[in-house]
Amino acid sequence: MAGKISSGGSKRGLEVTADPNVIPFIDIMLVLLIIFMIAAPISSVDIEVSMPDARITPSQRPPRPTWISVTNDGVYVMNDAVDLNVLGERTYEAVRTNSPQIANDEFEIMDQRIYIRADAELPYRDVVRVMNRLQDKGFTKIGLVAEDRRR
Repeated sequence: MAGKISSGGSKRGLEVTADPNVIPFIDIMLVLLIIFMIAAPISSVDIEVSMPDARITPSQRPPRPTWISVTNDGVYVMNDAVDLNVLGERTYEAVRTNSPQIANDEFEIMDQRIYIRADAELPYRDVVRVMNRLQDKGFTKIGLVAEDRRR
C-alpha cells in the first residue's frame, strides 16, 4: 500500500513516498473482472447449426517393438534363443506376431524398426554380424539400444 504518514519532524507534514499506489489498479481489475463475469454468458451462441457427422477411423496402435538381444550365451529374438543362421527368418516371424495389423504386408514388415541390445563386454564384431544377418533378410531400420546409467 502507498499511504505513509510522517512521524513528525518535517515542516511540511507529509513526505513524498516512492512506493507505487496500487489501490486504483486493484479497483480497475475488480471492475474488469465483474464486466467479464457478466459478459461471458452473453457470448454463448443461440443459433442452431446442423453439423456433419465425423466419419473417421481411429488410428491404429503402433506395433510392438521387436528386440534382439546379443549376449555371450547367444542371440535371442524377443525371449527365444536363435541360431545366427536363421536369425532373419525368426525376426520376420517375430515382427509378424508383434504386428497383426500388418502381418500380410511384406513391405510394412520389412519397414519395421528392429532394436538390438548387446552386452557391454561383447566384441563389436558380434553385433555387426547380427546386423548383417538382418540386412541380408531385408531389415534396414535397425536401432542400437544403450542403457542410461546417469541415474
